[in-house]
Amino acid sequence: MVYGLFARDLSAAEVKSLCLMKWNHLKVLATLPSHRFLIKRGKEQVVLKVRQIQQATSVLDYLDSLAPMPIRISRIGKHRALPADFEKVPFEQYLYVDNLFQGYLNTQQDELLLQMAQILYGSDHVKPSKAHLVGIFYWMASLKQYFASLFTNFYKPAPAKGEANLLGSSQPDIYSQLRDSTNAMIRALTGGDITKEERILKMDTWRALTELDAKAKEAEELRKAYKKP
Repeated sequence: MVYGLFARDLSAAEVKSLCLMKWNHLKVLATLPSHRFLIKRGKEQVVLKVRQIQQATSVLDYLDSLAPMPIRISRIGKHRALPADFEKVPFEQYLYVDNLFQGYLNTQQDELLLQMAQILYGSDHVKPSKAHLVGIFYWMASLKQYFASLFTNFYKPAPAKGEANLLGSSQPDIYSQLRDSTNAMIRALTGGDITKEERILKMDTWRALTELDAKAKEAEELRKAYKKP
């Protein structure tokens, strides 16, 4: 229901108000002067002010924030989703989905969410609704936030605009940046040995990120050591 409401381009306040009404079996009978509403629940009727409704919806503030743990719609039609936290998911799939997600953040093209759905639900024939696509966005956003809290050395804030990125140069477009970032991660895990690439891509996502986090920590420690007088 919630994803469906967001898919209708409603504001967070509108979504929370509608959820409050729906989940508490409330019905608006009439709009009254002075920003008041006549509300019915069962056989009871009560007049509420807008301020009272706003106070009541504050308990639903979590609806417009990311979940502390990744959550997802478990299936679309007959197609089941990958594990919400990507545990035991091949690193190759994570890289692909992450690139699509980053691309979506920069372009807002729904086609990228559809491509993500095909990977996340394991089928080119999956037919997500707009609400499903909203759910996929929140799944990936919460997953990235979760990983950032676990792998703090690897997931650091992006450089400010105009600064060099992790690869040491500015990037002309998002797709070049994503390609180079992916290649850099693979090189870090293979140590430059191309014969290891296939094995790395099949590695469990969590294992790969653990290794990248450790390498990022080592690199930072070396950088600090070289800076010392």
